[in-house]
Amino acid sequence: MVTSDERDKSEDKMILVVDDQQGVRSLLQIIFQEAGYKVMMASNGLQAVDIVEKYHPPIVLMDVRMPGLDGFQSMLRMVKVSPYIKVILMTAYTDESLVQRALHEGAVDCLTKPFDVYIVSERVEKLWQSILEERANREKDKTSA
Repeated sequence: MVTSDERDKSEDKMILVVDDQQGVRSLLQIIFQEAGYKVMMASNGLQAVDIVEKYHPPIVLMDVRMPGLDGFQSMLRMVKVSPYIKVILMTAYTDESLVQRALHEGAVDCLTKPFDVYIVSERVEKLWQSILEERANREKDKTSA
């Protein structure tokens, strides 16, 4: 496991996009690259977990329903290896219980497909700002301890 010090030093404005649909991955890649993010992509949950173990991206935008390891299972594995990771789940199903489960299991947000690209961009940017604030607070806590 990577320590928080190592993770904080290695992370930049990075996002992992996980979806089994190439079109969704490509669209989100364009949006976030234009917004200044380093974008990594995975087409399934296992690839996503491998990327998280290796690079520890601070934000993951991930489909819930994928073949093999689904978004929930992937998220639980990711949180174990990268506890500060923030996962936004995406779903084409508007089942309120699914959204509640996602939030209960550790997702910070849940978006319904098809989504508005401006809303996705806005939510990710707000999340990035909160990550920067959390990092600053952890740094303050270390210096005051």
